[in-house]
Amino acid sequence: MSGQNTRTDRSATGTVRRAALHHAANAARALASVRPSDLDVHGARKQIKKSRAALRLLRAALAEATYRRENAALRRAANALNAVRDARVLARTLDALRRRHVGLGKDKAAAAMARMLRRGQAQAQQQLRAVPGPLAGVRRTLQQVQQRTRHWRVGQFGWSALEPAFRRIYRAGRRAARAAKGHPDTSTLHEWRKKVQYLWHALQILKPLQSRAPPKVGGLARRLADHLGEEHDLALLQVAVLAFGRRHGPASEPLLAAIERRRRALRSKAMAAGKRLYAQKPRSMAARVGCCCAPPRR
Repeated sequence: MSGQNTRTDRSATGTVRRAALHHAANAARALASVRPSDLDVHGARKQIKKSRAALRLLRAALAEATYRRENAALRRAANALNAVRDARVLARTLDALRRRHVGLGKDKAAAAMARMLRRGQAQAQQQLRAVPGPLAGVRRTLQQVQQRTRHWRVGQFGWSALEPAFRRIYRAGRRAARAAKGHPDTSTLHEWRKKVQYLWHALQILKPLQSRAPPKVGGLARRLADHLGEEHDLALLQVAVLAFGRRHGPASEPLLAAIERRRRALRSKAMAAGKRLYAQKPRSMAARVGCCCAPPRR
């Protein structure tokens, strides 16, 4: 979080508040150009998620009305960018599969699908930049969030003010892991993915407060988020391939088979990583992370 002013308040709550502001500002910068690219939009969504993760860590320190208002604002901003993100991911995921499987490079149905997805990318970009359109609203929301974040009343507290929210984040992921294990369908895996991402981002945000990092936790969370993220992208592609087949003729069976094989492998990896990451109870994991945090500096 380079460039942040850490002189006025070096407390844990102050550091996390600055992280929320920093990531919201990064999101706004990513969308500042007249024609932000797909990569800019993708980066902005990631920064918004990190800002929401910081907000979640401050839940016990903030007034509930403040928390709900800012969470809803950031969620709206991210949702407005979803169409561009999904269009980009669908095209990139299909391209990656076609490179990985030589036979798919010669599959006419897969090639037609790839052309359609590239057109979809262009259309999503046009809709985002339309005037009036979603992009102006997102920019305005992020500007308002930044202005309000500077005035959040979070006090100057240490880990004790963050620990309840961290436990809540970890507990939500643990419950989602159990649900995904019992019913590993697209919906439950996607919900689990979101909870894992918040845990991973929270661990990143806490790093400046830690004299040492809790061993393996951050790496596990990142790997699990990556596995679930790729699985979700393939699930979206699978739906798109089936819809394409219904409209334009038979879907590519080799492509569907490749998608399903990769999804099975990723689910297996995710379950193994999740078992390790969520082996502890929330209180124990919070203690493990908290013991690495230095006391607040005034």
